[in-house]
Amino acid sequence: MPVPERRTRGDLIATAMLAVAVLTVATVLWWTSDARNTSLVTAAGPAPGAQSSVTEQLPRSLTEVWQAPSSAAPLPLVQDGTVVTGAGGMVAGRDLRSGQVRWSYRRDRPLCAVAAAFHHVLAVYQRGRSCAEVTELAWTDGRRGAQRTGPVESPTRLIAAGTQVAAGGRHYLEVWRSDLVRTLAYGRLPTPAQPSTQPRPDCLHESMALSRRSGGRLAVVEQCPGERARITVQKSDPKEPEQPEVIFSTLLPGRQARVVALDGDHVAVALPDPARLVVLDGQGKEVANHPLTVPESDLTGSPPGGVVDVTETATTVYWFTGSATVALDVGELAPRWTHPGSLGPGSELAGRLLLPVPGALAVLDTTTGATVGTLPIDRGGYRGPVNTASAGGVVLEQRGDTLVALR
Repeated sequence: MPVPERRTRGDLIATAMLAVAVLTVATVLWWTSDARNTSLVTAAGPAPGAQSSVTEQLPRSLTEVWQAPSSAAPLPLVQDGTVVTGAGGMVAGRDLRSGQVRWSYRRDRPLCAVAAAFHHVLAVYQRGRSCAEVTELAWTDGRRGAQRTGPVESPTRLIAAGTQVAAGGRHYLEVWRSDLVRTLAYGRLPTPAQPSTQPRPDCLHESMALSRRSGGRLAVVEQCPGERARITVQKSDPKEPEQPEVIFSTLLPGRQARVVALDGDHVAVALPDPARLVVLDGQGKEVANHPLTVPESDLTGSPPGGVVDVTETATTVYWFTGSATVALDVGELAPRWTHPGSLGPGSELAGRLLLPVPGALAVLDTTTGATVGTLPIDRGGYRGPVNTASAGGVVLEQRGDTLVALR
């Protein structure tokens, strides 16, 4: 019979050293991993009173009840009794009435953007020079959902419509569907498999809009070398993500323009010198040209983040130009009225428009734009733009990097 193998002292030492090496490598990998630098605290369930119905009515007065930093969200994000804020590296789901944190998601990276999409929260974090890491969080309790990594430019702005969301950048933009799979890549592809498929990779993206009603279309105002401003409308879900399917692309009468709204078969583009709103049909043909009574400076350059400030309802698009709010009819996108001296696009409550103005929220008739009331508000020393929303008897104001709740 063969002599049984015996473990020598050297074998035991070698085994121990190998185990220590494996443990050391595992420890180093964990120490430097994203998991170590990520914390998630979920909520036990829905927010108290999230399912209760609150009859919409105009408040008689408004007083601040809480505020929180939210530099990564350009407008209030509220749903099901939870308000979402984003600042530093943390996304927080807060109780609508108290502002207390119900759930939180924190990373050791800066937040690029936080947005609402597909009844979830999307948190975009910076990695290197790009806004590369995207995490989906549940409104109710903050649980993690789908995730993706991609080369979205920094800074970026997200716009959502139905089951799609667009992430914009000056040279490159993407569209994702609700599982965060990319459906469109447009512009200067970071690592193009087929570079010839992009029609204008050297153009700058000045502004963009995603169709909210007809679905499946993205409008981009581009500035190409040696050209006037160009408006391109394309499918947001082409057969191949890196092969854009352009519906039309046409030059505009001027070197500066910004896309305001994309609805049905029409796209509205604002141009300066003189200030006007040009409406194009589904083939890129001009069908209307409306003069605007706003300063030329409102329409020059690119809007912040490449997206104009709008609030959309079933019948109206409320557009904040920078110094005035213009109400556009849905469908034809024709201006109905203009309210100068506003601070944002406003939001509807109880059949009226609550429009932020210096020192107050003006209550407007949505059809005529006439002021029918005023709710005084003390904003302290803040004098900048204000975006608003309301839910459950609470009015929310986004004032720069701070979200404020009023009742």
